Amino acid sequence: KHAAHERLLYEELKKKRSSAAQMLLSPHTVTLSREEYAAIMENKPLLKDAGFEVDDFGGLTILVRAAPTYLREEDIVPTVEEIAGKLIVSKKEVLPDRMDWLFHSIACRAAIKAGDKTGAEEAQQLAERVLALDDVRYCPHGRPVAFVLTKKEIEKQFGRLG
Repeated sequence: KHAAHERLLYEELKKKRSSAAQMLLSPHTVTLSREEYAAIMENKPLLKDAGFEVDDFGGLTILVRAAPTYLREEDIVPTVEEIAGKLIVSKKEVLPDRMDWLFHSIACRAAIKAGDKTGAEEAQQLAERVLALDDVRYCPHGRPVAFVLTKKEIEKQFGRLG
């Protein structure tokens, strides 16, 4: 479920080239290293395109006022920290045409997690939405979204072949 949902969210973000933001009732503070703080502040416009609204909160702390609607409340701070770390590793500003990794981070954090309970209807809707996408075989990490089992393989699993 996670890989399929992650790929679906990633494709939606890529298609829109932005993420809808939701203002937070209680903004989150994130304290960063000096390098991470500088990287986040330098990339505020692109973070805004991805659905994050961040401001300086003094020292090396930023205030996250808005986050992508896809993200759960508990995933906001870890996602911002992950983005800050990736900005440091890349040692450059994120260019608008190179936002794939940013969308990937958001999609991964927002996707259904292993162990999350989903109803049959929700699972069916997810499957239908994924199948409607063109040639989607893998999640952004490279894990398969789905695979085909032949009748022979199923029979083998149930000990029906000699």
